[in-house]
Amino acid sequence: MTTNHRKEPFRYSFKEPIPFNLYIVSINGIPAPTKPIKAFMHNISQSGCRLWMPLALNVDTHQIRISMNLVLHEEPLCLEGTLRWGLEEADNHYYGVQLEIAEHDREQLPRELRLLAGQNKIIVK
Repeated sequence: MTTNHRKEPFRYSFKEPIPFNLYIVSINGIPAPTKPIKAFMHNISQSGCRLWMPLALNVDTHQIRISMNLVLHEEPLCLEGTLRWGLEEADNHYYGVQLEIAEHDREQLPRELRLLAGQNKIIVK
């Protein structure tokens, strides 16, 4: 019998990126204007996600908090987090987000991901 020593949560990659509205909540603790930004989520786990958006942001020198309104399968989700890293590839801007999921919302994300897995719309890594 093998023992699972995995310390990281499973990462779910979407076969097709999920479009959603992203909002910059604050930059270095200063509130930002509430304006939706069209973004695409490429993968997600209980602790974070990878997304694309059309903005080049300097996440190395600024603490940027974001809010994301999206529907993975059925239920609308509002997730918040902090941009942890940025990567530019051929004029595409990808970011890693450390999620901060409220206690009362922690069961909704896994439920939505199970439904997507049942429809073969995600790959578990």
